[in-house]
Amino acid sequence: MTPADIRSYQRQLVLFCLGIHGECTAGEVLELAGNAALEASAPREAMLMTAAATAGLLREMDGEGLVCRGENRASGRDGRAVATWNVTDAGRISAAPVPPANAPAPSLPAAPATALAAPPAMPGGVPLPDLLALLGAELDCLLDQLERDHQAAQQRARSEFEGFRQRAVRMWNLSGSASR
Repeated sequence: MTPADIRSYQRQLVLFCLGIHGECTAGEVLELAGNAALEASAPREAMLMTAAATAGLLREMDGEGLVCRGENRASGRDGRAVATWNVTDAGRISAAPVPPANAPAPSLPAAPATALAAPPAMPGGVPLPDLLALLGAELDCLLDQLERDHQAAQQRARSEFEGFRQRAVRMWNLSGSASR
């Protein structure tokens, strides 16, 4: 899978999604293309990762006449108006593109049977199972401490709210509003 294969797949995928869904923003195209790529089991490297990358691809294809820019649409996510895009007749694709094949990983030589018999010792001579047990105990201690901190924070919040409530009641009574 070369970068050219990836770019070609991304372009075809964007054109296909725009052809099916019509006018979309770059963020919407990114979401649609990501879903379509996941459904096609495309490798992660072949997916568009950001709305900015998608917008750049759309501008590139706009220059080639494959897509056209539509009206700007107000976006609550971006806090401004964003461009919408639509596929032109020249860029319309009727079938979903096939993702590029991932190159097979190079095979590693088989490990000798003696290397698998004993777990490796970590620095300091501590065997791996003992190290994992120690890390598990440390994790349990950390979780216990976090739970205690959380409970203390909740108690402080309750106490502060009760103090606020009492002050508010006193102010209410002092203002004479209770007699009205």
